[in-house]
Amino acid sequence: MSDEASCVECQGEMSPVVVMDKDRWGNTGPGPQAIEYRRPEDSRSFWTGKYPTAGLVRAFMCGSCGRISLYGNAPDAYPDAAPDPRGTMA
Repeated sequence: MSDEASCVECQGEMSPVVVMDKDRWGNTGPGPQAIEYRRPEDSRSFWTGKYPTAGLVRAFMCGSCGRISLYGNAPDAYPDAAPDPRGTMA
């Protein structure tokens, strides 16, 4: 998705936003971090206890109606592609 897309509900202008994850005390941790996704069939690593990351999630908000849309990059769509820290395809 380009940064100049239009809203599916009202055709307003969509702008990139950062979605922050807070704990129950309102803390966001050391700073904003990228939201990642994983595939349902993935399992935790024996050594790290973490799931593998399939890609990054990007968020866009409509300036007119406030709709927030989430988009995942699709590394499988490009044979040698991997997610980069900005959430765009390399």
